[in-house]
Amino acid sequence: MAGSLWFFAFSLVWVGLSLTLARPPISLSSARIGVYALAGLLGVAATRVAGAAADRHGPRTVILSGLAAAAACTLTMTGSLQLVPVLLAALAVFDAGLFSAQVANQSTVLGIDPARPAQFNGAYMVVYFIGGSVGTAIGGSVIDLAGWAGIGLTATTALAVAASIVLLSGRTAEVPSRMAARPETGSP
Repeated sequence: MAGSLWFFAFSLVWVGLSLTLARPPISLSSARIGVYALAGLLGVAATRVAGAAADRHGPRTVILSGLAAAAACTLTMTGSLQLVPVLLAALAVFDAGLFSAQVANQSTVLGIDPARPAQFNGAYMVVYFIGGSVGTAIGGSVIDLAGWAGIGLTATTALAVAASIVLLSGRTAEVPSRMAARPETGSP
């Protein structure tokens, strides 16, 4: 559920941003809006670091850190729509935080039963993408009803609920990380 909520927030922010940038008073072209997506490249780069951090410090720590970074950036983006460098930096860290949480959460899911990783990963991804689909589907309505500030508030709320689920659930603390779950082979 937590993963579904943060993918909801991720999709909501990106759809909301695209719509907001396309509408007056900003009225950017599709090509210029697409350049904003380059900020998301930091998220891809963060996955390797997040995996190593989850192995070293545990998935729960990485998930909560990623969600905290994403929530702080969501609030920053809400107030910085006209400040392009600030907005781009916040988008980059937002993506990095959520990609990090995703990697750590997926290691938790895969650690539930190492003999059946495909089944657990498949179920996880279905639930995860339902959240993203809902965020995408309602983005336009949230913009129409509450503007860019409504996107920020809704996404921040979803991230806070996701963090609460992680905090209240002992599951991520009980499941060992990928490295801890590997049998000792005598080699690094």
